Amino acid sequence: MNVALVKIDAASAYLGRSINDILDLVDGGSLVEAGLLWVFNLAHNPAKPRRDLRFWRTELLARAGGRADNCRRLQINQVIAQILPARREHFQAGEVDQLFQIRPSTRKAVDAELNGRLVGGRNVYQRTKLETFLNRRWIGHVN
Repeated sequence: MNVALVKIDAASAYLGRSINDILDLVDGGSLVEAGLLWVFNLAHNPAKPRRDLRFWRTELLARAGGRADNCRRLQINQVIAQILPARREHFQAGEVDQLFQIRPSTRKAVDAELNGRLVGGRNVYQRTKLETFLNRRWIGHVN
């Protein structure tokens, strides 16, 4: 399973920028540099100041290669379709942890939003619920 979302340290490495620079890009960038568009806040409570950010790896690679505009033309549903593996309607808990680069404790903290169900002794999550979760957690800055 290819992981499409990465944490801030990976974003820093891909772009060769400091964590503070990355946070500036998350918050909209500047007059001379567009912010990052495809960032998701997976914090237990996204209304609180502490964020747990995930970055779409494709956008980071495009920006690093000077092709950031390619990703800016996309819609949120197109990006989510690339984050979640195609033709999958259900995901086990461990797969969700891997896809979103989260710990089981984080997944459990947001489980009410993910709306998983127990099947055969395992937590299973529907694609539609994961799509809704990512839609709600998308920061969505556009410059």
